[in-house]
Amino acid sequence: MTDHKLLYFLAGLALGLCVALAPAVMKRVTAWLNGPDRVMVYRSIDGHDLKLHVFEAKGPGPAAGHPALLLFHGGAWQYGSPDAFFPQCRHFAQHGLTCVSAEYRIASRHGTDPRAAVQDARAAFAYLRNHAEGLGIDPIRIAVGGGSSGGHLAAMLGVATPVSDRPAALVLYNPVLDLSPGKPDHHLVAEYWQSVSPLQQVDAAVPPGLILLGTEDREVPVATAQAFCDGVSVRGGRCELALYEGARHGFFNLREDDRQYFDATNQRVGAFLVALGWLRE
Repeated sequence: MTDHKLLYFLAGLALGLCVALAPAVMKRVTAWLNGPDRVMVYRSIDGHDLKLHVFEAKGPGPAAGHPALLLFHGGAWQYGSPDAFFPQCRHFAQHGLTCVSAEYRIASRHGTDPRAAVQDARAAFAYLRNHAEGLGIDPIRIAVGGGSSGGHLAAMLGVATPVSDRPAALVLYNPVLDLSPGKPDHHLVAEYWQSVSPLQQVDAAVPPGLILLGTEDREVPVATAQAFCDGVSVRGGRCELALYEGARHGFFNLREDDRQYFDATNQRVGAFLVALGWLRE
């Protein structure tokens, strides 16, 4: 092969590789550009640094600081990662809410069970409240939320925690609320289910909450979410249940070909926070 033909060949090969890799490269670049404003270690345990991914509220905030939402990803306490809630965090940050997606110990990566995840959730909330001033956050307006098992962690902070250490509100996406015998996921916690099942620990101090749930969710029956809300309401608390007809588990996640439920749930969470006086319409 002559020199000029070899040059053309190599140039063509390089161009082909660039075209082939472009989508993956652009995806990584986009993720980096749209990633968190800060990443902070909130807990170091058993050789693992657990991190908070902070999306700072855009625009000026009140003197006391912006309200905040701390989110925990799903994955049955076994899988998942904080980037699952990055799309929601980007959305809420644009609307004046500091949004934080937390890492916590999971079985596949750390060999732990849900009890460790609950401990990490408590540590994450405590860290965020203790460092609120440096983050421009109002320490008395921090909500916690999450999806599925992450919703379970948030619910546990609202029920099985000293009242002074509870969040100001709950935002729960198809949360696991009942781990009693015969319920989905009971087998994962059978030996200690009473200590980690939110439904059985509802009291009069549960913070105002919003549950977002699809009517076709096989993991979290509508009746379970309704029972949780009824338990809160009968004790004088506030619990709203937003149902999405035909939607299944994980319906709220952003999908490239379908934003329907992602946009709808963001709007509903925003309305809930407006009603609390945290955000303007």
